[in-house]
Amino acid sequence: MGYAAVAFGLLGIFTFGFIFVPLGLICSVLALFMGQAVWGFIGILLAIAGFITSPKLWVIVGMGAAYAFFDSNEFLKPILDIINSIFGDDGGTREV
Repeated sequence: MGYAAVAFGLLGIFTFGFIFVPLGLICSVLALFMGQAVWGFIGILLAIAGFITSPKLWVIVGMGAAYAFFDSNEFLKPILDIINSIFGDDGGTREV
């Protein structure tokens, strides 16, 4: 399991990080529980490095943080008000 953790960590740095970084982290934790402490620790370090170098993972984490920090009504209310002013309060089912 430790070999897989290091392999996925390296693949996370050099290829598709949003796929291989979580796999490397999971394998690293499993390697730590199986007694392969050195391989698990190296895998965790490589998974962290893969996370730092992956822009897609930063976007995913940033979107999650923005969702948790801001209220969704704060962003959606102006858009819904514009839609209601265009179509009316019945949601666009007006009879002509």
